[in-house]
Amino acid sequence: MSKIKIAALCIVMAVVTACYQSTAYFRYFSTNMQGWERDSVLHYHVPAVRVGGYFVEEIGVRPSAKYPFKQLSLVVNQRIISTNNSHSDLFKTDTLTLDVYDAEGRLQGKGVDLRQLVTPLKGLRLQAGDSISLSIRHNMRRYAIEGISDVGVKVTRAYGE
Repeated sequence: MSKIKIAALCIVMAVVTACYQSTAYFRYFSTNMQGWERDSVLHYHVPAVRVGGYFVEEIGVRPSAKYPFKQLSLVVNQRIISTNNSHSDLFKTDTLTLDVYDAEGRLQGKGVDLRQLVTPLKGLRLQAGDSISLSIRHNMRRYAIEGISDVGVKVTRAYGE
C-alpha cells in the first residue's frame, strides 16, 4: 500500500512541476543567409501572460563564419499591450550592438558551424493579461547582410507580482 502512495505522490509532483514554466515565450525565425535585407523585419508576438510579474527579455542571433563584420547592430521595436487597462500601451525602441567576432577574429558564441549569441534586452513588469509585440531588423549600413541564419526572442518570468 505504501508503494502505491509513494508512486501517486511522485506522479502528482511531476505534474505540478511540469505545469510551472518560467519561459513565457521562446521563438526563432530564419533569415536569408545569402542576404538578410534591412526591410525584412522579423515579427514576434508574446501572448498574454497568465501571471503577472517581472520578465526578462533576451535576443538571440545565430551567425556563421560567412558574416563579414565584427559587430551586428539590431533595432528592436516593442509594444506592450495592456488588456486590463492597468496601464496604457507602451512603445519602446532599442538599438543593440552584438560583438560577433572577438579581437583575434574568432566567431563568438556557442556552437560549431553556426554560433548562438544571446544578449539581454530589457527587464519589464507585466500584469496578468499583458502581451508584447516585437519587431527586429538589422541596422547595418549595407542593405543586405549575409551569414545570419536565425534571430530569436526569449521572454522569461524572473519572479512574481
